[in-house]
Amino acid sequence: MSQENVEIVRRMYDAFHARDVAGLDYFDPGVVVDATHRVDGRVGQGYGELLSILGEWMTTWEDWREEVEEVREVGDRVLVVSTQRGRGKGSGVDWEGRFWMLYEIEEGRISRWTIYDDSDQALEAVGLAE
Repeated sequence: MSQENVEIVRRMYDAFHARDVAGLDYFDPGVVVDATHRVDGRVGQGYGELLSILGEWMTTWEDWREEVEEVREVGDRVLVVSTQRGRGKGSGVDWEGRFWMLYEIEEGRISRWTIYDDSDQALEAVGLAE
């Protein structure tokens, strides 16, 4: 089952990076998005909140891009490590940040997405802390 979960997350990323709205189909309608581990984050539930949280983040940047470095199964969850880059709208300041995204999948759809901007917190959450 966990390899299937990895494939679900990979396909979601492929759709997202292609700007294909079908990527939303990989999420459960009641998905919980937990971005509280970021400085500016919050928790939201459902498609509306998922789109709102993504929209708030994406509209902050010009020339935003993401490089997925690792997609790995951790038990029944999937951990994605990525580096995001962009230029601040208004400020023009170049920015780069690394994120750890933890996905929980139920019945073939992403039911929870937790976003970390600290590797120690993310690794502790999946039981891989050093």
